[in-house]
Amino acid sequence: MRKFLVILAVFAILAVGAPLTAHAKSTVTIALSGEPPTMDPHRVSNFVGAMVWRWSYDTLLHAETGTGAKKPWLATKWVQLSPLKWKFSLRKGVKFSDGSPFTAESFKYTISRVQKSARQRQYFKNIDKIEVIDDHTFIYHNREPDGGMWNRLTRWAGPISLKTKGMELAHISRNTYGTGPYILKSWTKGQKMVFDANPNWWNNKNFPKRPQRIVLRRIRESATRAKALQAGEIDVAWGIMPQFIPQLEKNPKTKVAVVPAVRIMHMGFFTKHGGPMANVKVRQAINYAIDAEAIRTTILGGRADLFGQMLHPWNYSGYNPKKKWYGYDQAKAKALLKEAGYEKGFKMEVIATNGRYPGDKATCEAIAGMVKKVGVDATCNSQRFPLFKKLHRAYKAGKKKGAAAYYMGFGNGQGDSTSVLRGTSSCKGPWSGMCYPELDKAIDAATATVDPKKQQMAFEGVTDLMKKLVTHKIVVKIHDVLGHGSNLKWIPRHDETLLPWEIGVLGMN
Repeated sequence: MRKFLVILAVFAILAVGAPLTAHAKSTVTIALSGEPPTMDPHRVSNFVGAMVWRWSYDTLLHAETGTGAKKPWLATKWVQLSPLKWKFSLRKGVKFSDGSPFTAESFKYTISRVQKSARQRQYFKNIDKIEVIDDHTFIYHNREPDGGMWNRLTRWAGPISLKTKGMELAHISRNTYGTGPYILKSWTKGQKMVFDANPNWWNNKNFPKRPQRIVLRRIRESATRAKALQAGEIDVAWGIMPQFIPQLEKNPKTKVAVVPAVRIMHMGFFTKHGGPMANVKVRQAINYAIDAEAIRTTILGGRADLFGQMLHPWNYSGYNPKKKWYGYDQAKAKALLKEAGYEKGFKMEVIATNGRYPGDKATCEAIAGMVKKVGVDATCNSQRFPLFKKLHRAYKAGKKKGAAAYYMGFGNGQGDSTSVLRGTSSCKGPWSGMCYPELDKAIDAATATVDPKKQQMAFEGVTDLMKKLVTHKIVVKIHDVLGHGSNLKWIPRHDETLLPWEIGVLGMN
């Protein structure tokens, strides 16, 4: 009898354990350098957030992996009624994770939330109103023509359930109420987030081998992410530095993917409050003092491209591969400093992030060293992003004094030409340290141009004006380097977006 009970107990344990084992096989653990500041997709603008929000919140349109071509997603059809009006038809039978139906009214509510956001409303400042026709049809009204709306609708304004009306914002920030493929199940701040597959996702049939559970781990250091991947603790590591690539390529259990991507690393100047940085010849001199090719080949291991503008190939308008920025010429740098009256140099601080972008700290230190060689006493101050942000805001407002510049990246994964130019270079841009009214006027004029060929020329003119004003030192456009397990079948994207449902787990039924 006792033997029978023992056997019965063993079978009971195996029966209970079986589902867990099957579930573990379909779990993919992804390591990023950060985590979303919130899971409310409409409150802030954040590149990790923009990546992760898509896991739970579908968007109206979808940018195809590789090409960036716009494809139907929650919207199945869109027809232009006039230069300022578009009629959208919505997918039927779609439900939010709380069981309520996705309708035109819920999209109208979503836009109303976005318009209350200090950051995201800048992306939709052109929208006049959403006119609901019926449950699955609405008209999108713009105040003026807006060629960038299509790219934005692949990345922002993911519809949220009407049931969130009146909910505490703190509750929405830690839960998900979208129509997307995954539902947030738990979140240990600063450590990990767990998402389970949404069994009622409208697109399940097209992704039968997608992971059933996604674990997001925040691992700040690239070295730690690489070691965790080699040890089998994670399945995907975002942002692998060059020195770790050979080890991962030799390991039969890991692979490395390199994707020419969208983030443009640049150094901007704080010019609003006078001092050396307000002198255009000083900014030219610093441009010529920096050897971008040396940074590209040494610090970034060649996995980046020299670049001549703030617009990338996937922007909806304005990119021209023939554009060139200032090169490297120490003699010119010294001559320009002399012409500007700074032959004896001056003190300068370069602020940068630490661990947010590939080689950010090392590049900041290299830039300071290069600028010193032409007579400017430059120092590097590389900090974690929250402190970097505070420093940037302090210099921008004039609360922190002294000649300063900032090294950072701007990704613009949605490919919105206007957003990147306003964000990095306009008087009110959140990541702009400058103010040139003529540049703001040029950006606005290009944005409002309807004819595609004329708009392309107008945006190219903005780039030419930025070079004339020497708004930045454009360093490189980086490649995204990811490591992943050999058991994953997957094509990484170009736009700083990682979509877990596109990952196939080999061996899954």
